[in-house]
Parts: sequence; C-alpha cells; structure tokens
Amino acid sequence: MSRLPLEGFRVIDGGDVLAGPYGCTLLGDLGAEVIRVESIQRGARWRGQLRTPATRPASISPANWTYPDGIPGERPYNREPKYNGSNRNKMGITLNLAHPRGIDLFKQLVAVSDVIIENFAAGVYEKLGLGYEVLSGINPGIVVVSMPLLGNTGPYRAHRGMGTDLDALSGHISLRGYSDGDPTKVQPHYHSDSVSGMTAAFAALAALNYRRRTGKGQFIDISEGETFLPHLGEAFMDYTMNGRVGRPMGNAHPTMAPHGCYRCQGEDSWVTIAVPNDQAWARFRHAIGDPGWAAEDRFADAVSRRNNQAELNPLIEEWTIQRSPWEVMRLLQAAKVPAGPVQNAEEILVDPHLKARGFFDLATHKEAGTHLYPRPSWKFNKTPLSIRMLGPVLGEHNSQILGGLLGLSEAEIGELEHQQIIGTEYLAAADQ
Repeated sequence: MSRLPLEGFRVIDGGDVLAGPYGCTLLGDLGAEVIRVESIQRGARWRGQLRTPATRPASISPANWTYPDGIPGERPYNREPKYNGSNRNKMGITLNLAHPRGIDLFKQLVAVSDVIIENFAAGVYEKLGLGYEVLSGINPGIVVVSMPLLGNTGPYRAHRGMGTDLDALSGHISLRGYSDGDPTKVQPHYHSDSVSGMTAAFAALAALNYRRRTGKGQFIDISEGETFLPHLGEAFMDYTMNGRVGRPMGNAHPTMAPHGCYRCQGEDSWVTIAVPNDQAWARFRHAIGDPGWAAEDRFADAVSRRNNQAELNPLIEEWTIQRSPWEVMRLLQAAKVPAGPVQNAEEILVDPHLKARGFFDLATHKEAGTHLYPRPSWKFNKTPLSIRMLGPVLGEHNSQILGGLLGLSEAEIGELEHQQIIGTEYLAAADQ
C-alpha cells in the first residue's frame, strides 16, 4: 500500500478540548505521527469525569449518558466517546509542564518534531518558557500554530472563553433560534471549534510547504473568533449594504418560501423543504397535486409567499402530515425540489447512503470497547485513510515515545513516574 500523504511528519498536539486537538486529528488522519501531550495533574476537559461516581446508577443517568452503556468504569476518562472519537489516529503521553524535567522532555520532543498546535489562552506557553522564540531556537524548522480564543494580539488577547462564549461573541447566537424565542435558551453550538481545527490543519500544511521551499519554520497566530466570522458573512454583508441587523428566523429563510421543517406522519416525524424560486414553486405545486390554495395570488411569487408564510406553512403541513418524511422526500426530489427527512442518531447510523460510502467504521478501544465511529472525512483513491487507532488512554505511549523516541531507559521512565512527571492516572482521581 502507498504511504499516507503525511507519513514521516511528526506533530505535537499540545491543546485541549476540541479546536486544537481536532486540527491535529486531521493531520493524523493524513498519516502524520501525532503525539498528544497531557498531564496527570490537570484533567483534559473532554475526558469527562476523573473518577467513578460513588454510586453507580442502575440505568443511564444524565451524568453518565455519554459513556458506553452508561457506565463510566474504573477510569472514566479513558471511556469518554467524544474524546476517543475526536482524538483518533494519535499517540498519547503525559508530561507535567509545571516541572523543569517535564519542560526539558517537551523541548526534546520539539527538537524531533515538525509541527506544534496549541489552543490555550494567549501567553500560556510563554509563561511555561515555551514561547516561539524558545521553540524555534531548539528547532528552526518547527511550525508553531497558536490559536487562542481571540488571537495573540489586540486588546482582547487576554480574554478567555470556550466555544459557547465565542458562539455569543461572534453574533451567532443572535442569529439562531426563533423570532419570539429567548436567547438564553438557544442550544450551545461549537461550530467555531471545528472551523478553527480545520483552519489550523490547513495553515500547518501551508507552512510545511513553505518550509520545504525555504527550510524555515514559522509561527502562525490564529484567532478562533476570526476563523468563524466569515461563516456569518451574509449577516455582515446585509448590514453593510442594507443597514439591517440580522435577527433569529427559526427555520425561515430571507428569500426562499416555503422554507421550513414540517410535521409528517408518525410521532416526532419531520421533513425539511426549501423552494428556492418561482420555477421550483411550480414544480412543488404539481408534486403535491396542484391544490386550489396553491394558485391563490397571495402565493403567486416569492415575495408574496415570503410575506404570507404564516398562512402558507400550515397548508403545506396538511399535505406532509399524511405522509412519511421519506415519501415526501422522494416525491419532491423527483420534482427537483430540495427536501430531506429529519433523522435522529439511530437513523443516521443505519442510513443506506452513509453505509454505502463507508462513513462509519467499527473500531475497538482498549477500555471503551467496540463501537461505530466516523471515519476520516477525505477519500483518497491512491492512499485510503482509516481509523488506525482511537484516542489514546491516558499516558498510553509514555514508554514508546520517551523510551523509543527520546532514548530514556526504563529506570529513567520509572523515576519520572515516581516524581509524578508522567503517569497513567490522574492524581485528582487517585486522591478522591
């Protein structure tokens, strides 16, 4: 089999939660050797609980629903699915970066690596003595991607926050939900984390290409907020061109009508329909049997339908509620009208199209068991990508990396464990 696209490159995943680690996952999918660096002194946020609850519930409770079969296990931080799935194709070590020996080992790792990606608050790595000037002094070819919430410069550089905070700060929350809704009840969304991870991976690849031509590494400053704002471009353009401030529209659309989510036959059964123009409206009318109301003047053109959505949507639902979502989709797709069923997780897992494309794959994790996980998103016909391994258990590759790569003896590794510079269990979990 041909070598994977990034085989031979080594990446240090020095981040937390999703944005930075996801960028590293994408590079790992492409074949890079990714080494995730964690600490037994500080729990990674996406690893979930540090210890098993004193009382294990007989059934799945809200506190445990994410774990396989609702059971946290003896080391729940190794059984968290969202961590194991989003950190696939990585090895994992632990290092206490608050200890000089931990910093020294991290620097040794930098000396033999190509890329570092971290998404901590601005200045954290500098405080650890791991700023870019130090790292590039160790390895002039190193590519360092730093992606704090709002970047490394500017008056907001010290601001700390998570994806939910950025969801609000970017204006995304002000555009979501329903026109009569309460913004405090808008479901959190982490779009910015995924966008930033993809941006980090792309930037790292561009910098590696630059290094190939020049021999020089570089520092890349990414603001997670700025990577996300272009995804809200229509709202900004509407304000700059028309002076309109966007508001939540629910399932409506600024110009399309009908455009919404409609109840279908059965319990909690829905379909989405989008009619982009008058030509599609004519096809839609024919597909639903040309009812008399569809020919009325109030629905004659896009503007009229948009202005009369409150009357239009219930009439459409009188038709959809007599059919299953899949029947509605087939009828409208046959008429070249965009439509699709609203699927839940169970339906997605057995979706025939995703099955045919091999989107999910059975993968086994040493402590979480065997389950379906999404495969890498890209399909390379010459170098097929796969789930080579799921997220590492805490400190899983300490001996392999510190011994095999950095050349430490078993005695030295044992002393690191004794000094709690490395380990395989969180200290907080052991103390409670």
